[in-house]
Amino acid sequence: MSRIVDFFKNLINTIMDGSLERVRIVSMMNQGFRECYYSGELSRLCHVSIAAGNPDYRHEMSSIWLRSGFKITIENDNGLTESDTFEIAQYILTNVPFVRQLMSMGFDTLTVIGKNSTIGKQFSLKGFADLLGYFLEQ
Repeated sequence: MSRIVDFFKNLINTIMDGSLERVRIVSMMNQGFRECYYSGELSRLCHVSIAAGNPDYRHEMSSIWLRSGFKITIENDNGLTESDTFEIAQYILTNVPFVRQLMSMGFDTLTVIGKNSTIGKQFSLKGFADLLGYFLEQ
């Protein structure tokens, strides 16, 4: 059942975004997170999806706000702490070229949140893009 749901989500994302680029990056991230979890590199199983972004984090390349969020959901969130969400966010935010790539694809918000808990945090991608004091405004 999960594969059917993922197929339709990817189809809808492709239609709404007009390209496969965003769908591919989400698929690649999901595969990478699964491999890291299975190998023991990560203690949390994560799932990436496209979600609503934070309107306060918009920049000139942002997609419509319903499609501008890069969301990482922590599937096994028993005992999840704020430091767990920050640790996972750091995998993305410390990679400046990847942050810029996400921004160029229309993302403006990184959200890391537990699947069943309310513990989570949002980050503005433009704050981590190392734009030498120049922030993109809309």
